[in-house]
Amino acid sequence: MERFNHLEKEPKWQKLWLKSKVYEPDFKAAKRPFYNLMMFPYPSAEGLHVGNMYAFVGSDIYGRFKRMQGYDVFEPIGLDGFGIHSENFALKIGAHPMKQAKVSEKRFYNQLAMLGNGFAWQERLETYDPEYYKWTQWIFTQLFKNGLAYRKKAEVNWCPSCMTVLADEQVVAGECERCGSKVVKKDLEQWFFKITTYADKLLKNLGRIDWSEKVKIAQRNWIGKSEGSLLKFTIFNSQFSIDVFTTRADTLYGATYMVLAPEHSLIKSLKSQITNYREVEEYIRKSKSKSPDDRARSKTGVRLKGVRAINPSSKATISVWVSDYVVMAYGTGAIMAVPAHDERDFEFAKRFGLSLIEVIHADESKYPREAFTGEGKLINSDQFNGLDSETARKEITRFVKGKWKAQYRLRDWLISRQRYWGPPIPMIFCDTCRKASRGERKDMPGWYTVPEKDLPVTLPFVEDFRPTGTGKSPLASVESFYKVICPRCRKWARRETDVSDTFLDSAWYYLGYLILGDKKSTFVPSSGRGKIKNQRFSWNKTTVKKWLPVDMYIGGAEHSVLHLLYSRFLTMAFKDFKLIDFEEPFQKFRAHGLIIKDGAKMSKSKGNIVNPDDYISKYGADTLRMYLM
Repeated sequence: MERFNHLEKEPKWQKLWLKSKVYEPDFKAAKRPFYNLMMFPYPSAEGLHVGNMYAFVGSDIYGRFKRMQGYDVFEPIGLDGFGIHSENFALKIGAHPMKQAKVSEKRFYNQLAMLGNGFAWQERLETYDPEYYKWTQWIFTQLFKNGLAYRKKAEVNWCPSCMTVLADEQVVAGECERCGSKVVKKDLEQWFFKITTYADKLLKNLGRIDWSEKVKIAQRNWIGKSEGSLLKFTIFNSQFSIDVFTTRADTLYGATYMVLAPEHSLIKSLKSQITNYREVEEYIRKSKSKSPDDRARSKTGVRLKGVRAINPSSKATISVWVSDYVVMAYGTGAIMAVPAHDERDFEFAKRFGLSLIEVIHADESKYPREAFTGEGKLINSDQFNGLDSETARKEITRFVKGKWKAQYRLRDWLISRQRYWGPPIPMIFCDTCRKASRGERKDMPGWYTVPEKDLPVTLPFVEDFRPTGTGKSPLASVESFYKVICPRCRKWARRETDVSDTFLDSAWYYLGYLILGDKKSTFVPSSGRGKIKNQRFSWNKTTVKKWLPVDMYIGGAEHSVLHLLYSRFLTMAFKDFKLIDFEEPFQKFRAHGLIIKDGAKMSKSKGNIVNPDDYISKYGADTLRMYLM
C-alpha cells in the first residue's frame, strides 16, 4: 500500500481548491446562504500559534458540517492588522509597522493556507488597507453627523507603558488589559462614541440572541442596569446643590454626610467657600496616581470645611467630604453616605468619627459593630416608620421631590488613541469657525467631518512613529498632515491627529467582507492581494440582506465587553441610519475554549506559544486538526 505523503498531497489539493474556487460562494445565486465567521487574527508577532489554529479549525469544521447539510457557506478570513499589538511588535523588533505589515501579511496568509480551512480567499481584507479604513473613517463621520460621536475633555485611563489612553473596557483590575501596567488618570481632550444611547437595547436584546451564556452574563454585568432615585441635596448658604443617584432611598434619613469623587466639578465651583482648599487640592492630586483597586480599598478623604449640605428628608445639615472611594464614572460622582447601612460608608465613618443613624431595623447583636445592608422595616424615619424598604424607596423619593430612574454602569466608548499605527480620525477643527460659532453641529463649533470625496485620510509614512507619551499622537508633529483648509470658510485649519481605537476596525468587519469582497484577481496566498473594485460609499443591499446577519460566529470570550459589545452597538446605529435592516450582527455566537501550556493560556505575550508549522511539516495538517479537535 502506498504511504500517504502529506507534504505532497495537502499542498496539491489546497492549490486545486484555490484554482477551482470551491469555497467561493455565489452571492447572488446561493439558495441556502450560511455565513460562518471566525474572529480574524492580530498579525502582531512571528505568526500563528497552535492556540489560533485550534480556534480556526473548530470554526472551519462547523462550516464543513453546514456544507454537508446543503448550505452555501461563506467562510471569509482577514487580518486585524492595525493597532497597538502590531505597532508594539514592530517597536520590539526595530521595524516600521507599515513595512512590517506586509511581512506579517505574507507570513500569516501562508500559514492560514496550510491549515486546510475552507476559506473564501477572494473576500479577504486587512484593516490597514486604505480601501478598508476609508470605510472605518466613513463610519466615524456618520456617527458624528448623527450625534453619536463627540469630543470633550475628560479624566481618562492612561497606560504609561503603551503611552495611550484606554477605554474602560480595556482596563482589568486597574491594569492595562494588553501589557498589565498600572493605569493612571489623565485629563485629556478625547473622542467618544455614545454607546450609552443604546444601553437599554443592548441589555434587552441579550434575551433573544443565541450566544454563549457566560458572554451574555459578562455583558449584562458590564452594562449594569440599576433602578433607583435621583435626589438633590442643597448646599447650605449656596446656589449650588449635589445630585445623588441611589438604589436605597429607603435609607435617606440615615444619610449623615456626603462624599464627592475627586474629579467632581462642584469642588472647583465651591472653591471660595472651602476654607481648606489647598488641603483638598493636594488630596485630589494624589488620588490621580492611584489605581481603581487602590481607590476602592482605601478609605481616605478630606472634609470640605465651610461646606455643609442639607438632607432633603430630615433637613439636618451634614458635612461634605472628598474621597477617592467614590468614582466619577458611576452615578453622579457623589454619594449620600449612610454608614449604618453601607459597608464602605461604615468604614469611612469609623475612621473619621462620623455619626451613624440606624433607619432599617437591624440585628442588635451586630449593630453598630458592622453595617446592616439588608432590607426591613424603617425606623427613625418620621412618617415612614414601619414601612418596608421596597415601599419606602418610592414613597420617600416622592416626598423629597426626587426622580425614579434607571442608571447604567456602561460608559461611552473612548475611541481616541495617541499612537501612530491606526486609521486617522477623519475630523477637522477650524478655530476661525469656532470663534464665529459655526460648525457641522451646533454643540461642537469649529468641528467638521472630512468630506466623503476626500476619504480615506491616508496614514502617512512617518519615520519616527514612536509614541510620545505627551498625550499627543506622533502625527501631531507632521505639519504636512495636520495643516489643512477648512471645508467651510476655506481658511487654514487643523486635522485631528489622534487615530481611532483598533476595536473600531473590527466592529464592522463582518460587513466589510461583503462590501469589499469583489476582487479582480484570483488570490494565491504568497503573491499578495488583488485590487478592490468597489470605490464608492454604497453597498449591494440585496447581498447584505441575503447574507446577514452572521449565522454562526466563533471566537474568544475575552472579547465579551470589547469587540462583541462594540459590534452590537455599531449594528444598532447602522439600522437607525437605515443602512441595514437588522440590529444584531451575530445570530449565534459560541466562545471556543483555550489551549493551555505551562499552566497558562497560550499567547504571544506569555511566551508559551507552539508553532503549528513544525507539526504540519512532520505530521500534516489533517493529523494536527484531528488532534486539536
